[in-house]
Amino acid sequence: MTRFAVALAMSAALITAPAFAETQFRSATPQTFTAQELRAYGLDQAASDRAVALQEQGYEVRVLSGEEAAQYQAGITDNQWLLLGILAGVIVIAVVVAD
Repeated sequence: MTRFAVALAMSAALITAPAFAETQFRSATPQTFTAQELRAYGLDQAASDRAVALQEQGYEVRVLSGEEAAQYQAGITDNQWLLLGILAGVIVIAVVVAD
């Protein structure tokens, strides 16, 4: 049982450790946009209406350059999280089977 607990703790550490990594960069200050302004930035009607509705609920909308938007995608991708989860599951199963 102790080996199982250790394996579980190690797999949790493997999964959660990358979540604490931060990427810092400067971004535009938030401001209120109209649907028409958002469409001028390239959003379609539905997306611009959704952004305006979110602003009305208190969310901040920022217009980012392509480079800034790419930085938001930096770090661990969904596929990498999936692989880490599978690896953690394999470790836990291996320890349980070994006992």
